[in-house]
Amino acid sequence: MTRSGRWFKKHAARTDRDALRAAIPMCPRRRIGAVALVAVATLLLLPASHAQVSPAVREYRLHMFEPAVSVLANRTFELMFDTARVDAGERVWRLPHDPQALDFSYELERERLAAEGFAARTFTDALIILKHGRIVHESYLNRATPETHLNSYSMGKSINSILTGIAIADGSLPSVDAPIMDYMPELQGTAYDGLTLKNLLQMRTGVAWDDNFFVPGPGRDAHVGAFVDNEIRYVSAAEEILERAGPPGQAFNYNSVEAALVGEIVSRATGVSLSEYLSERVWKPAGMESYAFYVLDGPPGVGKEFTAGAFNAVARDYARLGQMMLNEGQANGHRILPAQWVDESTTPGPGTARPGFGYAYLWWTIEDTDAYTMLGGEGQFVYVDLPSETVIVKLSHVPVGSPEGTRATAETFAFLAAASAWDPGQSAEVSK
Repeated sequence: MTRSGRWFKKHAARTDRDALRAAIPMCPRRRIGAVALVAVATLLLLPASHAQVSPAVREYRLHMFEPAVSVLANRTFELMFDTARVDAGERVWRLPHDPQALDFSYELERERLAAEGFAARTFTDALIILKHGRIVHESYLNRATPETHLNSYSMGKSINSILTGIAIADGSLPSVDAPIMDYMPELQGTAYDGLTLKNLLQMRTGVAWDDNFFVPGPGRDAHVGAFVDNEIRYVSAAEEILERAGPPGQAFNYNSVEAALVGEIVSRATGVSLSEYLSERVWKPAGMESYAFYVLDGPPGVGKEFTAGAFNAVARDYARLGQMMLNEGQANGHRILPAQWVDESTTPGPGTARPGFGYAYLWWTIEDTDAYTMLGGEGQFVYVDLPSETVIVKLSHVPVGSPEGTRATAETFAFLAAASAWDPGQSAEVSK
């Protein structure tokens, strides 16, 4: 039996789990509009919590990354999954509005592009730009509104970094040097035995892992078992990771399981759920205007917050998170996060993570700039540029792995740099 097979045998909840795993199809490239509509209709009739994922809902989840569905999927997670709510408080942090025309342009592949068409060209659902704490642009596309809760995808990893800093500040965690085994003894004998929280935060554990869940392998097994079928906890995948590809603390290797382990450690250290901790320590005191929520992995009563990529909030609240980071951890008149942690957690680790990018404590950094960003797989950004005091939120449905998606991503980074340099009200070609 393969390692992934042993893992399913150990962790799957249903007696027919092995047959079910064998039946998991790879996502064929076909239109599934009818399936999507049936799934949504089915979900509207389901109770908030149910023991078994229906075939229609399962089919929807398997295909939610396909272009024909993603624009809908990214805003219907409350219908598609069991969730844990993150409550907001009564005092909202008001962000002043000073609307300005996007009267600048930038260059991409020797083509001059007008910023005013950026959102439509790059599969955007919501776009917010703040300058010096003021909203100078806010737009919504594809029937999204200020009240639409949009999925973070991997931007949610950066929220785990924020919560880690708070847990260290309040004494729940001693430091980033805390041994993983102090909080997750079930990982004894795995590749994580002997590693630290810092290794996880930087994704420099040296562990052998392929995070691509679109191809067969442990990464897909973890995604389908926890996220699609709700049969296992996502962090359980770590129990079957036994090999290291190199020494810890050196080479970067993107690993969503490690981000989820950070969230699990924070929850165990604080003794409360991540949704409750985020609500009480960030969402309420920071003055968020709407509730947020996490998707739950695993079976009802067993599953917990899926923190590697299934957090949902409204666009303005994502903007408030970015502004809080720009304000060195302050929001709504409260100190939410130590300024020292903001600096430490956005300082890249050793080496280059990807060409042009570094990786800090679950934050991406842009080389040769003082900017850093949350980043989600379908073009989700909370981008912070320190010198210009700019925060940009972009929530999208970029088609994964397509030429159109690749170009949209390249244009987004050109836009982010140009928008940071932009002086609202003064038309300029700000990016050569």
